[in-house]
Amino acid sequence: MKKLLSTLILSAGMSLSASATTSLLDTSVVGYSDFTSGTADFGIQKDSVSLTRSEDYLILSGATFNGYGNNSRDIMTVTMVLDLSKINTPETYTTLFNAKNNSVSWGVGLNTERKLQGLWANASYSGPVVATPLGTEGSLTISVVTGDLGTRIYFGDSDTFYSNSDLKFGSQEINQILIDAGLSASIEQLYIHDSLLSQDQIGQLMSEIASIPEPATASLGLLGLAALMMRRRRA
Repeated sequence: MKKLLSTLILSAGMSLSASATTSLLDTSVVGYSDFTSGTADFGIQKDSVSLTRSEDYLILSGATFNGYGNNSRDIMTVTMVLDLSKINTPETYTTLFNAKNNSVSWGVGLNTERKLQGLWANASYSGPVVATPLGTEGSLTISVVTGDLGTRIYFGDSDTFYSNSDLKFGSQEINQILIDAGLSASIEQLYIHDSLLSQDQIGQLMSEIASIPEPATASLGLLGLAALMMRRRRA
């Protein structure tokens, strides 16, 4: 019986893993289907990355993000699933993520109105902000895309986005992603591409992310399956 249960659990685990393996997730530089675990399970550089914590930031390093488009503009896509219940409204503009090297700093943060706003040079960028404030319940998937035409923030789906044509940079190799320590607990999943994902690709990526079972759900499913097998054996 033990051998049967072990085989069953292994098969179920392989099945879950296979169902989660999809093209856009795999083409990321690095991806976390369970960010709190600290172990990257997607991406072409997933085995190289490390997560360390300073007093102020969670720091992702060990991978390089150096995709370039027209006119050597950097192209990059950062996608996160956020647990809104774990985000407190900040008293000052706070970095959600900051992609940087020694000379450039780009990303997105949360302002005092609980709205997402672009980041440049470690500070809020003076441009359009997301009109809709973050809610306080449930999960929200966002994708922040930079490239030749500036930066887009996709808010929950591929049809809802906010553009800033001036927020862009060029010929820079990003080697660190900084996440504010106070906001890191709100991140459920994280995927980073060094490519300019199109609107259709953002929709596809969000669908792929949504198809990944939550760790707790997967574990409960396996326990239920094992209990059912034990009950049948006793009968």
